[in-house]
Amino acid sequence: MKKSIYITYMGLTEPLLYSQALNYLKGLSKKGINIYIVSFEKKEFLKKEVIKQIKLELQEYGIKWIFLKYHKSPQFLSKPYDIIRGMFFIAYLSLKERVDIIHARGTFCALMGAIPKVFLGKKMIFDVRGLMAEEYVDAGFWNRGAFVYKFINRIEEYFIKKSDYVIVLTNKIKDIFLDKHKVKNIIVIPTCVDLEKFYLNNTGKQNIKFTLIYAGAIGTWYMLNEMMDFYKVLSESISNAKFIILSQSDKDTIERHVPAQLKENVFIKSVDPKAMVNYMNMADMGIFFIKPCFSKIASCPTKFSEYLACGLPVIINNKIGDTGDIVRDNKIGVVIEQFNAQVYRKAIVDMGKLLEEKIILRQRCRNVAERYFSLEEGVDKYYKVYEGLK
Repeated sequence: MKKSIYITYMGLTEPLLYSQALNYLKGLSKKGINIYIVSFEKKEFLKKEVIKQIKLELQEYGIKWIFLKYHKSPQFLSKPYDIIRGMFFIAYLSLKERVDIIHARGTFCALMGAIPKVFLGKKMIFDVRGLMAEEYVDAGFWNRGAFVYKFINRIEEYFIKKSDYVIVLTNKIKDIFLDKHKVKNIIVIPTCVDLEKFYLNNTGKQNIKFTLIYAGAIGTWYMLNEMMDFYKVLSESISNAKFIILSQSDKDTIERHVPAQLKENVFIKSVDPKAMVNYMNMADMGIFFIKPCFSKIASCPTKFSEYLACGLPVIINNKIGDTGDIVRDNKIGVVIEQFNAQVYRKAIVDMGKLLEEKIILRQRCRNVAERYFSLEEGVDKYYKVYEGLK
């Protein structure tokens, strides 16, 4: 039985990792992989009842979970401290448990797995969740002339070339890696969805108002002002259209972006992830606008597959991973190229034409989710990677 250490700098107590990565790891465990999870947990999420619940859940699958504290301060020393601490802990654990594979989720985690990979001869999977150096530049935190950008960029290139297997989220970034780095072992595994938990229910829509929905965090990449502008144009075209925002982000911060004239029909809710499917099945259309920058070619938003699994057509912007191609090729929504009222009006007209055959459209969205984003198929691909490491 192969043994693996799955390293994540995001906490297992955080909703995104819990609902995404954990599903893959459960599936791999069922297939006979012995898994140790090492995560970095933030103090605000470390509640005794949550830890107990996760440990009991993992125990059923034979998965062992060890967590280290995530440090936020001091500002410039916290991450180097976490990385160095992680490096020595992963080296110790890999020796103690005679682990075969280091599975690193992202660049920092690849650094933590460097000792077992370079000095102990362990196999490494570099699970690229995004281009970290480019993301920090696109977010405005670094510039490409900065030492830290060059350092992280070199680290990413090293692990892309030297890892035994590279996993990416999109075909677009795979093509770049193949061309630039001549990677031999690389596979695309997009952000998959549990098709049993996110399901299509054509009888789920009870209200008569047209409902637009957004699910997920609001932050650096997600263009809330532009989404609100789109909703304003939508409400001018469709009287009393509703906009539901499902987010764990600060409600007051979101409300500040809602124009006074729209507040009556904008509903901001923080809901349990298990309840999201109910709201999606009451909606008519899902939306996300993401800053269209270079780093986002490596992204596959979780909400995209969840919308489609619930039969929701989408309104999105271009240049976000493979999403635009999937939407256009399968006629499951509208992809906009610019953010202005004229483009939004045309998009609403185009979406209206698609919605003329609503039941057929919703089934088509579900079919795309099953074809591209099945969790079962995602687990099979991960297992293929593990089996390929001899």
